[in-house]
Amino acid sequence: MKPNPLVLVCLFGIAATGVGATGVGAQEEAGGVDPAADTCSDGKVTRVFVDNRSIFDLDELAGAPFQWAYRLANRLHFRTRQSFLRREILLAPGDCWDPFLADDSARLLRRLDFIARSDVYGVQQPDGDWHVIVDTQDEWTTVVEVGGELNEGARLNRVQLREENFLGRGFIAGFFFREQDAQRRLGGELGTPRLFNTRMDAGIRAGETRVGSFVEEEVFYPFVGEVGRFAARQRFVEVDDYFTWSYGTPEAPAHLLLPLTRESFEATLAARVGRPGNLTVFGIGVSRDRLRFGGLDEAEQVLGNAFGDPRPAPPELADLLAPQLRYRAGTRVNLLLGQRNIRFEQAVGLDAMKGVQDLELGSELALTVGRSVGASTSGNAPNDLYARFRLYAASAPAPFVLIANVAFEGRQIFSGAGDLDGWRDVLGELDLLAYWQPPEAPRHTFFARVAGAGGWNVDHPFQLTLGGVAGVRGLRDEDFPGSRRLVVSVEDRIYLGWPFPELFDLGATLFADVGRMWSDDLGLGIDSGWRGTAGAGLRFGFPAGTRGVVRVDAGVPFGAEQGLGNMVLRVSFRDLLGFTAGLEDQQMARSRRTNVGPDRFSPVRVIN
Repeated sequence: MKPNPLVLVCLFGIAATGVGATGVGAQEEAGGVDPAADTCSDGKVTRVFVDNRSIFDLDELAGAPFQWAYRLANRLHFRTRQSFLRREILLAPGDCWDPFLADDSARLLRRLDFIARSDVYGVQQPDGDWHVIVDTQDEWTTVVEVGGELNEGARLNRVQLREENFLGRGFIAGFFFREQDAQRRLGGELGTPRLFNTRMDAGIRAGETRVGSFVEEEVFYPFVGEVGRFAARQRFVEVDDYFTWSYGTPEAPAHLLLPLTRESFEATLAARVGRPGNLTVFGIGVSRDRLRFGGLDEAEQVLGNAFGDPRPAPPELADLLAPQLRYRAGTRVNLLLGQRNIRFEQAVGLDAMKGVQDLELGSELALTVGRSVGASTSGNAPNDLYARFRLYAASAPAPFVLIANVAFEGRQIFSGAGDLDGWRDVLGELDLLAYWQPPEAPRHTFFARVAGAGGWNVDHPFQLTLGGVAGVRGLRDEDFPGSRRLVVSVEDRIYLGWPFPELFDLGATLFADVGRMWSDDLGLGIDSGWRGTAGAGLRFGFPAGTRGVVRVDAGVPFGAEQGLGNMVLRVSFRDLLGFTAGLEDQQMARSRRTNVGPDRFSPVRVIN
């Protein structure tokens, strides 16, 4: 029986009312000093003062030009409510004073998309007790996005209207249109970080695709900062869509499309022991993933980029897809184990221009093992063992920041899959990031990235391409398909500080990418050899000091035998390279059937 997302939301929400942690609850959950005790060695919190500023602080900007613009922006904005901020922090009147909880509270607030800056600190009183000061400033939260590409003609591929802090309570409401080749989504979303007035996040997205509909629902109780002891997540996704394989050449691209339905369900509970900076995570849960599609006679062909006019695919091409249409369903019981040795450091000007970002320094290891159970209604449920491993490490020897992330996953088949055995559906990713902020050039941030991704023995739809926003950026999204990719990228991110630094941030970017794609076993991919592009762009942030970035980039191929002089112009509403963009390749994510792990419980916004 298919899970009902609305029922699951209610059940998880009702359960959450007993475990929501604010103030006193956060200290109890952390295993710290009992706030009900008569004495606290460092004094008690007696008052909490909240200074929640809007987009612009008119007192600080007194005398600056464009006063009307500052006032108008503040009037149009939903200012975050003091009551919401009081419930988010980890200290309340009656709690024992703890400076770590104050710092962790500030980080929790900065993780919210609608908070630009936050500081939580204590002021000791003559009697030894403490007043806690919560000082925040809001981000602009009414998102209006219109994005596209200029590549052999203009193409609009993203429109979004979204309010991320409706009524000042963190509610999300929005409508969106997104198109990426054959994938098109038109729909709406609702979300809250305070389901039933607890710390449970909940969100739902639903709408239409080119071939049907989609629904994504999630209820999520994260680990509360670094002190939370328990976490839970329930997620359900059902999507009717195309999977797209590219083939041909950059001069004559072509695509094969197959309509399919993806279904996934997950319910996981996790706990952790230890102290902040040395935490061990344990978890258990159940997940199910399923692919439904018809025969190869449903495959379609698109020549060029005319995705609105597909035609039946020639049988000789459709038959090439058969090796990636063998795995259809799997239900697993998952065991999770993780080790988190993380400390925090604030940085300015890495992926943002002037915004403050929290760096996670140290290491985190995550291991998930899932054993198949039961049988599939499709009659194709192999007896297998799923394993996923991830290792994250970061350090910041001034003036550098160095980050490494490596992840592997796969299935060990024991029986029930015909002539298939051994390790199948092996996916691997590697990201090495480096930032350099030389003191003698304070407006420059030099960035470098080495990114690798690949798949081996894949039994479900899978393909990578060398071009795109996270690949070789002067190539088109469909250029040079294959199964294993390596890309090296360098950037000089320059903060201009002009013309109105109090109103918005403006910067420039010079970049270059070099990459290579290795072919696949289907006969659709291309061994590209080394390909490179160079380009420049602008970066824009509103208001000044925001952590968000809008980018306009133009890239041109170099060193290639074909396609010289083809410029690709892209507009994106976030920085697509760097640690804030996430350390997961989006083309890999579309082929990942299971998304379970002890590292998936950080306090982030639901359904990103």
